[in-house]
Amino acid sequence: MTPGMHEPLARSETSVHPIRFGWRTGMFRGRLWGWSWVLWILFYLLPLLTGWLLKLVFDALDTSEPINGLLLMIGVAEVLRWVVFGAAVYFVVRWWVAALTLMRTNMLAAQTASGGFRSATLPGSPAEAISRFHDDPRDAILWVDSWLDGAGTLVYAVIAFAVMLTVHPGAALVAVVPLVVVTFITRKLTPRLYAARAADRAASSQVTSFLGETFSAVLAFRLAGKESSAVARLEQHTAVRRQTAVRDSVLQQAIDGISSSTADVTIGLTLLVLVPAVRSGDFSVGDLALFVTYAVQLGQLPRYAARLITSHEQAIVAYGRMGELVAADRIEDLVDNRPITIEPRDRMLQRDPDPRRVPLRRLQVSGLTVRHPSTGGGVTDIDLDIDRGAFVVVTGPIGSGKSTLLRALVGLVPLDRGRISWNGTTIDDPAAWFVPPQAAYLPQVPRLFSESLAANIALGRNIDDLGHILKLTTLEHDLAEMPDGPDTMVGARGLRLSGGQAQRVATARSLLTKPELLLVDDLSSALDVGTERELWDRLRSDAVSTVIAVSHRQLAFDRADLVITMDGGRVASVSSTGAP
Repeated sequence: MTPGMHEPLARSETSVHPIRFGWRTGMFRGRLWGWSWVLWILFYLLPLLTGWLLKLVFDALDTSEPINGLLLMIGVAEVLRWVVFGAAVYFVVRWWVAALTLMRTNMLAAQTASGGFRSATLPGSPAEAISRFHDDPRDAILWVDSWLDGAGTLVYAVIAFAVMLTVHPGAALVAVVPLVVVTFITRKLTPRLYAARAADRAASSQVTSFLGETFSAVLAFRLAGKESSAVARLEQHTAVRRQTAVRDSVLQQAIDGISSSTADVTIGLTLLVLVPAVRSGDFSVGDLALFVTYAVQLGQLPRYAARLITSHEQAIVAYGRMGELVAADRIEDLVDNRPITIEPRDRMLQRDPDPRRVPLRRLQVSGLTVRHPSTGGGVTDIDLDIDRGAFVVVTGPIGSGKSTLLRALVGLVPLDRGRISWNGTTIDDPAAWFVPPQAAYLPQVPRLFSESLAANIALGRNIDDLGHILKLTTLEHDLAEMPDGPDTMVGARGLRLSGGQAQRVATARSLLTKPELLLVDDLSSALDVGTERELWDRLRSDAVSTVIAVSHRQLAFDRADLVITMDGGRVASVSSTGAP
């Protein structure tokens, strides 16, 4: 079962630190965040001035003094407050975008890293990961954003309470009662809210994952005539999602409703306490206006206190889910400070250069063992000794471990044990080492993007040598029939190309950096015999790479220097063909 996909995330207080993560997120763009603090607190404090001016207005009316100047001051104060509000929104929105981008960039960087201590793997399907990229950073930012409202309201409340104490201590103390009650209720409900939010996020991920898989396999459903089965399965997922969403929403709305109603309760309780003082004449109309004005704002404090508490619980869920998209035990990488391109002054990040080329003279593998926990399959005790320029073919029945062997060599699956050495030097992190120009890996199913053919080959690299690469992979024949040549758009996942064309585009991408070692997983699966023969001949004649290829065709065997036959995850035989 994929963690966080089928069941609520287990709460881990030892790894998730919402306050520290929130502070680091805020300080990522410290200037924007600092101005947000100043302006929001000022926005919440200005009603103190308005309330005091209202007191003076009503006191002046009671003594028939002129009030025009006071009314003008109230108008100026209100205009100033909304100017401050506009400025606060300007700064906080810019910070919001930067903070969201930071977390999403860090998650994406972990997923795209080839080896190293920051690299990570998907905890579920790609479609399910999208919900984590979209929803969870927002919940984490809402938690930090709640600090601004909470701080502004708290500072206001402290000053307002101090002023009210000097006017009427009893009424001031009564105004605090709703805050205590709401805080108690919210604290009692937050464990349920945490569980509800975790379950809702997990259910949402299930729906997203199923939809992604359905869209990618829609042709299979059509050909099988089983669209109804897909719809029925989707209804099962959405039924669970509906239940979890309703529970989460009801709890959230209940807390919001209780906290929001406290403004009216606060005003009502305050007026009840003040009635005797007003009747006796010990309490002026101006004092009453001051209390009512301040009580309205004080009534919002429980609401923001509840928001702080609930967003804290939701942030724990969000950080936990996002933490599964970065390296294991490195959840703080989520908020690691890195350059992003948001502001006009930001510079566009450049692609990291390829590592220094180390010419391959000899590749040795000893005792390589990989076990798949879900099936128990894999490969066991694989030993290889390959010299530069060799063409090695790996063959064997389905499930014998051919693809696992290639994936283990390039670090796409972790080794249980074994040693891989390059020119006699042990490679401690295969995923970080077996990248261009050291190595290139061509999977059985090519991954293409909805871009031009040239862009799919280059992937951001220099394509000055594109003509040679196209010729090497026999694509020059196909380009003659394409309307825009290398600039022809290949469509989503390369759907405008045939299977053989897509495989050769992926091959061209692998050869662009002239890798020292080329690993190919069944290149010929979608090629006709003539194209495959021409492709192998050109690869052999070019002699730029040592090749390890999975294949079942005689054409590959005839050109191989070494044929390795696998069976049951082990090497069954090794034969030297003596091919030229």
